[in-house]
Amino acid sequence: MDASNLCAWCKHPKTGGTICSNCGADYAKAAAIKQHGKVQAVAPDPSAPSVAEVGFTVQVDDSSDGIEDPKLEKQLRLFALPSMLVAGFLFQATGFGAGMQRIVFGMPVHELGHATVAWLCGFNAIPTFWKTVSSGQRGMIASVLVLFGLLALANYGRKKMQIGWIVLAAFLLVMQGIGTFMLSSRDAEMYIVFGGDAGGMVLATGLMLSFYFGSETQNYKGGLRWGFIGIGAAAFADMFMTWWRAADDRLAVPYGLSGGEPTDAFKLINYHTWSWEQLISRHVNVGIACLIVLLVFYVWGVKQANRMVEAKALAERAAALSQGSPSSQEIGERGLG
Repeated sequence: MDASNLCAWCKHPKTGGTICSNCGADYAKAAAIKQHGKVQAVAPDPSAPSVAEVGFTVQVDDSSDGIEDPKLEKQLRLFALPSMLVAGFLFQATGFGAGMQRIVFGMPVHELGHATVAWLCGFNAIPTFWKTVSSGQRGMIASVLVLFGLLALANYGRKKMQIGWIVLAAFLLVMQGIGTFMLSSRDAEMYIVFGGDAGGMVLATGLMLSFYFGSETQNYKGGLRWGFIGIGAAAFADMFMTWWRAADDRLAVPYGLSGGEPTDAFKLINYHTWSWEQLISRHVNVGIACLIVLLVFYVWGVKQANRMVEAKALAERAAALSQGSPSSQEIGERGLG
């Protein structure tokens, strides 16, 4: 393969753009260091297309400009998610702790799961601490608010030139269209009931995944990422373990009355004619799918952190070489070799 089509730093084939997808090196800077031992200043080409003219980025990862210490970020990504999940599952082995976990973390996310599915199906709904209040009929308010919210998300992705947010907004818009215009009221009510624990596990997964995004936002700078990942892990463990235990013991299913009203499991079995096997397996399958998604993003997050560490090391070596430091020159030659 022609050397011009390879990254001068790691010899990986170029994939387009200005940054190597393998080591994070800037192609031009790496080539300059390879040829001249330092980065040479190059005047910008006025005829080169701007970022806006090039179009959207196709990378899923968020900007890492707000991450000051990539090495620390790598350690956090290695241990934060597994530690939070392990802590959440360990609390389920206790009596009082598991009860508090459900009251403080599980139930609010559970009710938000009901409400989110209701909104996507065109129903006005207000989640409260123990119950989601809904008129039981479709209305315009929820549909319009969700529509504007998703359009705002797509516009945010357009401005940031990150296609991932646009894809997410488009997917949710399709879900809203199906839920609002294609599902009957009875089927929509069934999914709203199922959306308590099932939708809650999906939302809890989203809270945990927020740990990897928004490096330039208050999510990182203000420490909100720690609150979100903690709430998500605790809520997910509470809901998932309920149905995981139920696979071996039907008595673990919250079936019957709660506060004088039928539970979700009671409604799905008696009103929507689900079998016990369907009830349990569908909840467990949603939980397992969420765990698979978490694993995928965990691996991706660690790899992204590795690239950030390597890119920073490359930038430091390039800066040292440009200053003509003998020891830095040796470091750069070893890196290029």
